[in-house]
Amino acid sequence: MTQNTELETRYWDLVDQLIDQANSACEHLDPSAVSAALLNAAARFNAFAVATASLDRNEFTEEIEPAIQHLSGRYRELLRDNLEDYREHYKVYIRPEEA
Repeated sequence: MTQNTELETRYWDLVDQLIDQANSACEHLDPSAVSAALLNAAARFNAFAVATASLDRNEFTEEIEPAIQHLSGRYRELLRDNLEDYREHYKVYIRPEEA
């Protein structure tokens, strides 16, 4: 297995683990509350990731706006792709009895 493939596998395994945890949380909370918690957690973790990638406070300060632009743009792309996937497969994902 190449390193890139191994990293991709680990990446998608982590995505699946986080989604599984969110799905489990939906057993006790409304999906909108779980969604809000995931969004908050992603924002907090991304702030940490940007800060730890910076050499110092000045570099971090300079990276804030580019990070916001990059991360919010990437979120829009991912959200659009996933909403489109759900639109195309709505009956399979949400109403399998109607598929």
